[in-house]
Amino acid sequence: MSKEKNNKYIDLDKIYSMLFHEEKYVIEFAEASIISFSEFSEHYSKFLTDRDIENLRRAGHKIKPVAQMLELDQILEEYEQAKQMLEDEHPENDLTESIERITKICEQIINEFEQIISDMNK
Repeated sequence: MSKEKNNKYIDLDKIYSMLFHEEKYVIEFAEASIISFSEFSEHYSKFLTDRDIENLRRAGHKIKPVAQMLELDQILEEYEQAKQMLEDEHPENDLTESIERITKICEQIINEFEQIISDMNK
């Protein structure tokens, strides 16, 4: 299933299955994910702008398990490309475009998790 086709990154059924169909766990997971993706987006932007590959790696290692679990391949691919861009000393505009892509993806993921929480609290 392509993420672009349905404009959804989060597969709620998959999360329910992982969390034993317990709504309270799904809400906790969503809340933790909002924090994680907010931090990742912020750190990604800072460390890529600063060309700080070590801290970029640390930020990536923190988000990678949840991104893999949720099959968020676009985040993983963009992160890998960013490391390569730093190693290859790409120009600033390439880094800025990568930051914009990650920011947009993370904002969408956060919005989806916020919607999940909102829907469950009704």
